[in-house]
Amino acid sequence: MALLNGFAREEYPSGDSYEGQFKRGSRHGSGTYYSSDGTRYEGEFHEGMMQGKGTFFYLQNESFEGEWLESKRHGHGKFTYHDNTVYEGRWQADLRHGLGLMHYADGSVFNGSWVDDMRHGQGQMSFADGTQYGGAWALDVRNGFGSLRLPNGSSYEGDFKDDIPEGPGKLHDHDERSDYVGQFSAGLRHGIGKCTYAKTGDKFSGEWADGVRISGHCFLASGEVEVVGYLNDKLIRREKLSAKVQRQLRAEENGEPPPAEEEDVPVPQAAPEDAQPSLGPGPAEAIPA
Repeated sequence: MALLNGFAREEYPSGDSYEGQFKRGSRHGSGTYYSSDGTRYEGEFHEGMMQGKGTFFYLQNESFEGEWLESKRHGHGKFTYHDNTVYEGRWQADLRHGLGLMHYADGSVFNGSWVDDMRHGQGQMSFADGTQYGGAWALDVRNGFGSLRLPNGSSYEGDFKDDIPEGPGKLHDHDERSDYVGQFSAGLRHGIGKCTYAKTGDKFSGEWADGVRISGHCFLASGEVEVVGYLNDKLIRREKLSAKVQRQLRAEENGEPPPAEEEDVPVPQAAPEDAQPSLGPGPAEAIPA
């Protein structure tokens, strides 16, 4: 039978034991609870429950040091996992909940908001390969608006869905030396978008599908504007436009008012097959997650 008040050691039928302070027959104050499975808790108790500050030593060299409420991790605390992953931050009802910092075993780091043990809300993630992400999370994956920077200098800024670019966004492709603004689907340029190629100074504006151009307008560095079509990102159609239409398209592309009406000047329709606008390399790969 437990001591009514004061310090004592008590053995339980389950094989567990407690050594510490008692108050009115309940564990209350500082003490250590030894479980028969080899785990133990060292810290504060309140009316028989782990409450206040304490450290729980789990199996496989895991431990939690922090605040407790009604025998659950609650408040600020630090959990060290068996693979040396470490989380330090807020807890609620035994779950990571609130702002917290996670150092993963592979060197990745997450600093941000957690809800019910998952990354949820705003957060910054540094991946082991040097990739950086900052933005919205939901249910432990990137969801919402965010910014992704890759080790090779490429970057994406825009919407994510289930960890990949989906919806409106901006892509700077370092290897392709291009800048794209438009729609994405499944991590690829898909829908209506505009892409400028630094190597040539040309710009394509039009429809994309699965990362490659389909049809639209080519704004050449020379100032000429052409209607173009592609198959497997290879130019198969090239149509010259009148000077008047070109002026209108340039103004529209630049967000300028339409030019004053002038006499239209016909432009020859034929163009040699080898005089094709250089609009960058072939199909783009999906943006790495």
